[in-house]
Amino acid sequence: MSQTPNPAPSSASTPAPAPAPKPATIKIQVDGREVEADPKQPLIRACHDQGVDVPMYCYHPGLSPVGSCRICQVEVAAGPGQPSRVVAACRTPVSPGMVVQTDTPKAHETRRECLEFLLKNHPLDCPICDKAGECDLQDYSFNEGQGKGRSSEPRRKLEKRKSLGDVIVLDEERCILCSRCVRFFQEVTHKPQLTVSGLGSRSTIATFADKPLSGNYQGNIADICPVGALTLKPFRFQARVWNLSKTLSTCAECSRGCSITVEALRGKEVKRFRPRFNPQVNQHWMCDVGRFAYAPVTQALPPEGGIVGGRLVGAAIRGYHGLERVELESALAEVADLLRAASKPLVLLSPFVTQEEARAALELCAGLGVAPRFVSPAPNNLKDDLLHTGDPCPNRRGLSELGVAAIEPAAALAELAAANAALLVGERIQSLLDVAALAKLPATARLVVLDVAAHDLAALSAAIGVPTHVEKSGQWINVDGHVGVLNVAVPAPAGVAPLERTLRELLEHCRAPAAR
Repeated sequence: MSQTPNPAPSSASTPAPAPAPKPATIKIQVDGREVEADPKQPLIRACHDQGVDVPMYCYHPGLSPVGSCRICQVEVAAGPGQPSRVVAACRTPVSPGMVVQTDTPKAHETRRECLEFLLKNHPLDCPICDKAGECDLQDYSFNEGQGKGRSSEPRRKLEKRKSLGDVIVLDEERCILCSRCVRFFQEVTHKPQLTVSGLGSRSTIATFADKPLSGNYQGNIADICPVGALTLKPFRFQARVWNLSKTLSTCAECSRGCSITVEALRGKEVKRFRPRFNPQVNQHWMCDVGRFAYAPVTQALPPEGGIVGGRLVGAAIRGYHGLERVELESALAEVADLLRAASKPLVLLSPFVTQEEARAALELCAGLGVAPRFVSPAPNNLKDDLLHTGDPCPNRRGLSELGVAAIEPAAALAELAAANAALLVGERIQSLLDVAALAKLPATARLVVLDVAAHDLAALSAAIGVPTHVEKSGQWINVDGHVGVLNVAVPAPAGVAPLERTLRELLEHCRAPAAR
């Protein structure tokens, strides 16, 4: 599901801006069809835009073309009836009247010859390679390659499992020297860290002065590596890609809201977050903070019969022996009685709630006669010039557009200490307020928490488990007003109901006569 911008409010005094002019196009022929192409794009992009598959290794739409692998060769003529020649589509600009043929014997022959060179020293370890199943070299070899190599020389032996830092492992034998990783640091982060070292058959990818890779965007080079040369340490040997379900979602780690794909092993356990192309938000990239943020959302369930110490499943209320597990309906009735008895309960929302959950919370607060606020932590030190905003609130703008005011954690804690009842709603809300500080609140504060995790707080009167952002559907609005869509990637544990539904059921309990 694509992300679309939120329309800006119009004003009668301010005329609407004129639509941006469409780029001028030219007409070319691709495999016998006349199509329109952008003259500023390379020929390979024009072919891909028309759904014509042209192989590529060194070319990447987010990087500059270099034409080093030569696998993208096609036949091109200046016009109908003109002599043709084989060219690299990534380095060839389109021109008016150009005639392009991608499926000819000459084109396939040149690709087979290029593949033969690439495969000469490539190890035959596809069964154990993490890239197997999503490897371009594997796919193109099947479609274009020869059945048998002609070289009788021994394969070169290079270093395997070479660590390039905390995130990336390099297998030099698998590398085809496409230089995508080198260009990524040069052109995207503008902090060069990799180079091609050596000449000819001795060429390898290396870091400058053998220093480990650094920065918040290292994982992207594993995404764009067309073979299994660069792999992610946290994902190595964790799953076979054909066993991973793929769900379109949005990153939760800052207000940028990068478009991502959540990949889960057989649809049950999240194994990987990967960036999803969105030209308006994150292009082809994502930061490593967001990439590896799937670990906290797969928290272990608490011990058998326990409540605290892990994922909060179901509902619990304060009894004589601490928190005791109860049915959700019983917990909601108890919470409703507590909220009705309070003179003016305090309601705090997490900035991780979706627009749909926030609207349900607003309906509940309207029934209670109070105005909710969302917890707004201070910016962190992760802000950069590429993607990360430093704002840890993924739906700050969305909540603001709904009229929900922000409150800083310190001010929220002060109000919690003075309140006789408080409702904390949404994923990570306890962490944002500081669990250690919440533990110091007096029991008279009477907290009700709707969160993912349960903590042993003296003031905790009731706790209800809620889904994580990979277990629910909804929308966030990012810092620039673009709508980010969440979809259910893995099912929530049994006993965890959607937060939106829980809030509306709580409202019904609040409207019902108090239990005697």
